[in-house]
Amino acid sequence: MDLLSSDASGLRHLRWGREILAGVEAFIALTTRLSEEDKEALSREAAALGARVTKLSGAVKPYRDFLERERVHFRARRRVGDFLYQEADRARERAEIDAARASAEAQTEAYTKMEAQRRRPLKEAVRAAVADLREGLSEMNERLAARFGEALVGALYPELTRSRLMVADEDDNNDDASGPAGT
Repeated sequence: MDLLSSDASGLRHLRWGREILAGVEAFIALTTRLSEEDKEALSREAAALGARVTKLSGAVKPYRDFLERERVHFRARRRVGDFLYQEADRARERAEIDAARASAEAQTEAYTKMEAQRRRPLKEAVRAAVADLREGLSEMNERLAARFGEALVGALYPELTRSRLMVADEDDNNDDASGPAGT
């Protein structure tokens, strides 16, 4: 069983966690020879893992929304500010150069402020939720391996790409993790 790289994004950890949770739930649903005690133990694991997945989802969504809706504007303004400064510098017009430089510096300052005030806290929340998920999975793996064996634990985990940065999903070409396990 390969573990997702700790360098994988929060979104990819969320997908991975959901896949493992679905594996635990499938084991409960499809195994007919479980004792009531075993079913209860697995149900507790599913509930605990589900709570961690929900926590990660609650951190990933605001971060992804921020990146895709707000941060892109700061990045664009910084790029355009740099471009305008370079263009003014080529024109060699002092007033235009000074204005473009001031604009580019203002955009860089706004970007730096946004990073510190908005992105960093959101990203830290994702990192904390990823760490919580990984810790919970490690603890769950130990408990389930002791009770059901290592093979079961391995069966709960999805296949990963060779880089271990994402879940392999050849059946979904629109998924960023699609492609053979060799990628």
